[in-house]
This record gives sequence, structure tokens and C-alpha cells, in this order.
Amino acid sequence: MLFLAALIFAPPLFNVSRLQRHIAASISASLGRPVHMDKVSLHLLPMPGFTLENLVVSEDPAFGSEPTIRAGKVEVTLRPSSLWRRQVELSSIKFEVDDGGSAPNLNLVRNAQGRWNIEGLLMHAAQVGIAPTAQRKPGPEPRFPYIEATGGRINVKLGEEKLPFALTDADFALWLPEPQEWRVRLEARPLRTDINVTETGVLRLEGSLGRAAATADMPVDLHASWHNTPLGEVSKVITGTDAEWRGTLMAEASLLGRLGEAELKTSVTLNDLRRADFVPEKTLEFHAECSGKIDVTTAIVLSPQCNIPVPSNSPPAQVSATADRLDLSALQNTRVQIGSPAVSEDWLLDWARLFSERLPACGSCGASMAQGSLVYMGGAAADGGRWQGRVEGSLGFLANPAEPGAEANTGRPQFVIGGAGDVFVLEPVNLMPPGKTPPLTLSGTFDKNGYALSLDGTATEAQMRTLETAMPPLGEGLDKLLPDLFRDATKPTRIDLLCTRKWGADSAETCTAIPMDLPPAKLRRGEKSAKH
Repeated sequence: MLFLAALIFAPPLFNVSRLQRHIAASISASLGRPVHMDKVSLHLLPMPGFTLENLVVSEDPAFGSEPTIRAGKVEVTLRPSSLWRRQVELSSIKFEVDDGGSAPNLNLVRNAQGRWNIEGLLMHAAQVGIAPTAQRKPGPEPRFPYIEATGGRINVKLGEEKLPFALTDADFALWLPEPQEWRVRLEARPLRTDINVTETGVLRLEGSLGRAAATADMPVDLHASWHNTPLGEVSKVITGTDAEWRGTLMAEASLLGRLGEAELKTSVTLNDLRRADFVPEKTLEFHAECSGKIDVTTAIVLSPQCNIPVPSNSPPAQVSATADRLDLSALQNTRVQIGSPAVSEDWLLDWARLFSERLPACGSCGASMAQGSLVYMGGAAADGGRWQGRVEGSLGFLANPAEPGAEANTGRPQFVIGGAGDVFVLEPVNLMPPGKTPPLTLSGTFDKNGYALSLDGTATEAQMRTLETAMPPLGEGLDKLLPDLFRDATKPTRIDLLCTRKWGADSAETCTAIPMDLPPAKLRRGEKSAKH
């Protein structure tokens, strides 16, 4: 009763203006930044404390002039026992959306030297003598308050430039359970300010940070997740454009060690993966496990590696992507090597069917394999990077482009695709079974704009019809040409054919074909010029 009476009759004795200065000084001492506020209102229930209006935490001039934290409303509770000791010891600090609907704002800034403004806040807090948040009895050192924010917004800046990426509806909590360990929890929705995004899912972060003399030496144990997010919205958030992929993202990451050299592990799963152009008969499930060592202070990952299992393989196999280093602040300069000793053609065709609904099922593809290595070398945004490398294997779906009932080609045509820069070349592939003469060869080129495939040799109409069914990238154009190409359906005819197509669902394939037994006069009119 005496304590309750003291709380009731003590307020008139308080000098609120003096306490405002004490509160600002207390928060400033905790953050190592000047703190300002417009107004302080005292309240006693449910706990004695204050409502702060228009609180501003100033920025370190090395990171710009915009405040680090700005909040229209902050609820501060006091530890009641501190009133009797004539001290201002804060129990909690809660940043809230104010009565006008303005959310508390935090700016994360990376300057030209590669340092983050949050580093200074952490280092200052690590050097100040503080006791654990939940310590029951007061001691010589003040207890660290429980800090939380609801409905907040976190902006990211490079110097004075505010990036279009942000976190909104952010609920944040920070406390000190042990003298040398902070616990942190964050839940927020990713946002882009320069493009309309809707269902971006929820990003969660939880873990601990240790106190140390240097930022790079701080122990870290953090776990993050981003679940159940439509893939189209993910690409908008990350790149600012819709990459035209559909599916659902499940991503997790962990960070363990010291901030200057921590073990980074990530897991990414894409469910119901498909292109936006059409719905295939079968969507894909994609999973990748990645790891590396990261220096958080410089945003550089050393020896990153990602492994992608190939579920249709027997024995099991995987595709690996590796790099010497990955600068997260300059991804355009990345050099990545992608390769596998052997993957099944079934798996490759499943991927191909995401781009074309005309690819048929292939019962003979299971034993067909492909292997190779590709290198991606990043460059300026205008260049879009460069690829080089070589992929080779067998084509089970072209095992027998012969008349119905003919013996299957158990040898399977072998293919080689290689190249550098913007163009990859499919070396001539003999589509005829071993021993068959004359040959019918397939060759072509692929670049960022589209493809060009050539058929050269001799074939019957039945063989071409079989090829039309087995290889839809040729079939669309062949279907229009075959009736006029063969004068005698049973007689082999010399074939010289070129089919081209631009990438994209709206692009149509165009083919030109010339039977080589046409009169020379027609050739002189330039009908073969389409191939060259």
C-alpha cells in the first residue's frame, strides 16, 4: 500500500522536463548517438513510464545526415525501484505506430568505405557496462532495457542513396539475456518502392550476437527464413522485375561463427516451378544446398558452393555451382562454374518442358546421360555477362528417327554443345542409326536472342515425320514444309533445312527448306540465301 501511495502522490513532485533530459541522456548513452524528442507525457498504469513523441536518434556524420531512427511514438517503462534511488533506469523501450499512422523508421546505411552504421551502435553497446535485462536486483551497472518495435519500417541506403528495397510491418525485439550476449528477433515483409508487389511472404530472423572489442570478432548465431512466397513476387523484390517464373519459395539461412568469418549455410526449395507462359503437364521441384565462409563486415563470401540434387538419376547425382568469391555488393562481377559428371536426360527434358509444351514424353530417355561444365563471367549490366563451356551426352529422344517398326538405334545419337561469349554451337549430330547411309545431320546455334537449327542430309518422309514428333523445336516449322518437300513419300530426298525462332511464348518458328534435286534455275533465284 505504501508503494502504491508513493506512486500516486509522487508525480506532482516529479519535474517532467528534468526527467525528459534524463531519459534522452539514458537512451543516448545506450546508443552512442544524440537523442531528441518533442514531448514527454508521464503515466503510472499499467506500469510507471512515459510516452515520448517524435523521438529522433541522430546519425553518425560518416553515414549521412538522415536520422538513424525516427519514431512518432515511443512507450518507455521505468523500473519502479529506480524511482526510490533517484535514478532513471529503463525497463523497456517500445517503438510504435503513432496516432497519425506513421511507422517507426530505421535506416541501415553502408558508406563508401564498406562500413555499416549499425556497426557503431553495436560496438558502443558492447563497450558500455550493462547488466542482463532480466536481472532481478539492481546492481552497480544499469540493466539493459527490453527494446522492441511494432509495425516498423527498415530502409537500406548506400551512402545518401536510399535503395528501393525495404522491410515493412517489421516487429523487432532486442534484449540481453546474458552479460555477453544479445538476443534478437525480427519478423517483417519485404517491399519494393519502385514496383508494385503484393504477396511477398514473411521474412523471419532470430538468434544471438556476442559482445567483443571489434565488430569482426563478434560471435554470431543467426537463423533466417523466407517461406511460402510466390516466385514472381520474389523476383520483383530481388531484381525489380518479374522474371516470369511461377512457383513457391521456401528459403532458410544460418550464420555461425564470428562476423568477420562465419559459416554461411542456405537452403532453397522451389515448389511447383514453371514458366509463366503456360502450365505444363508436370511442374518441377527444385532444391539447392549452399555453403561458404562470409565476412559480414565486407559482404564477401569465400569459396561459395551450391549443390542441386538430380532426383531422376540412378545412381544419384548432383549439379554443382562454385566460385572463388562472391561480393554481395557487386554480384555483376561474379565468376561461377557450373558442372556435373552425369545427369539423366529425363531431368534435362523436364527442365526443357518448362519452356515448351510441345516436348513429348520419352520412354527411352532414362538411360541417356549428359555431362559438362559451364562458366559464367559477370560483367557490366549492359553486357549481361558471358557464358563459356561444353556439354555433351546422348539423345535418347532421337534414338530412332526411322520408319515405324524399324529397329531402334541402341547407339543413341551423341551431341556436343560448346561455345563462348554470346553464342553456343551444337556440333553436327548424325541422327541416323549406325551403318545407315547417307547420314542426316542436325546442327545449330543458340544465343540470348533465340536459336537456329539446321538439318542436312537425306531422309524419307516417314523419317522426317518421326523426327517432327520427336523434336518439337523443328516440328512446328516442318509440319508446314513436309507436304511440299517430298514428291515421292517412299523416296529418300536430299534435305537442306534451317529453322529459327526467337525466345518467348509469342515468337513463331520459321523454317526454310530446299530439296536439292530442284532445277538449278530456282537455286539461282536465291532460295538458299535464307540459310546463309
